[in-house]
Order: sequence, then structure tokens, then C-alpha cells
Amino acid sequence: MLLEFYAHSCFALTDGTGRRILIDPYDPTVGYAMPNRPAEVTLVSHAHFDHDHLAAVPGRTRVIRGAGEHRFEGLTIRGFTADHDEEGGTRLGHITLFRLEVEGRSVVHLSDLQGPLTPEVQACLQGADVLLVPCGGAGYTLGPHEAAAMVRVLRPNRVVPMHYRTPFLNRSRLPDLQPVDPFLQEFEARPVRESSLRIEGPAPEGPEIVALSHLF
Repeated sequence: MLLEFYAHSCFALTDGTGRRILIDPYDPTVGYAMPNRPAEVTLVSHAHFDHDHLAAVPGRTRVIRGAGEHRFEGLTIRGFTADHDEEGGTRLGHITLFRLEVEGRSVVHLSDLQGPLTPEVQACLQGADVLLVPCGGAGYTLGPHEAAAMVRVLRPNRVVPMHYRTPFLNRSRLPDLQPVDPFLQEFEARPVRESSLRIEGPAPEGPEIVALSHLF
């Protein structure tokens, strides 16, 4: 299975049959080019401009939103409701956290998580092969320290940070996001130049931090 980091919180998973699953396509006003790539399945974690731009997905796509379980064609997707903010969702609303099971591998996308997880949801998200975790903070998501703490709670095999500031980010739309470096310093990790990660072979020891470069 191939994981590609398009930009911001948008990822594509491609399985061995060539089927592409897209997560959280963004509006180009975020600052990155619009991917404009087809996908058989598109997951939308919440209806904010930087996560719900279906115009970035040409052609027909099966759109999945909200909590619940979806099983089809060897794919299992489970959605879990969580708070976008630390005030029980009263400020920014609610989001859906997704756990995907593809070809015997699991990927968890934490959307714009900022509020705490319930014990039940925490248990369902633990031990994934890959955890996609927001770390830019600034009142939108977990900050670097909180994101690192979440990694230690969920105990994934690999971690890919997302939703942080880069030189391309439109600061007028998303002011005050922190860069990825403070999060990486929590684990003494460094960015890598690749924009994709092939998920195969034995699991690494401890959480392996993979800070991918954005593709668009």
C-alpha cells in the first residue's frame, strides 16, 4: 500500500489493485495547488474549507462522512466522532476520525483533533500501522506537545505529522499555525524529502516518525 501526502491534511492511499482512497481534499486558498486527481473513495472528516473541497476530485467518487462502519470490496472504514475544540465542540464543531483497514494494514487519520478522546474511541484507534496526526496548534488542532502526547497514547508503528505551517501556507486563511519542527523535536526526528511512504514489511520498533514533504 502506498501513502501519499498531497498537502495540509490531505492524503491518498493506493492499494495493490490501484484503487485510490483520498482523505480531506483542501480548497486551493489554503495555499497549495489543487491535486485534481481521481479517487474511487473520498473521506471527509468535517465541512471546513481546508478538508471538504470535493472539486479537487474529478469524476465519480464514493464520499464517506461521519461516524459509522463501512465495509466493501475488501476495505473497512470506521468513523468516530470527536471534538474539534477543547470546549466540547461548541466553538468549532465536531470532526470524524477515520480508521481504515486496507490489505491487512491500518491507517488512522485524526483530522483537526484538539479536544480529548473518550476512552472508547482511544481504544479503537490504538496500535495502527500509520497515524496521521495534526500538530500545528494555534487553536485549530493539537499543538506539537499535545500531538506528541497523543502519539504516545495511541502507540502506532509509524507517525506522519500534518496540518502545520509551511512557506506555501496562506497565512491570511490559517494564521498562527506552527511549523512541523517543534513536533519533530519531541522525538528528535528529521523531515524527509519523499512525499510518499510505502507501507509494507515488518513494523518498526517504537513509533517511527516520517515527516513527508507535501506533493502539491
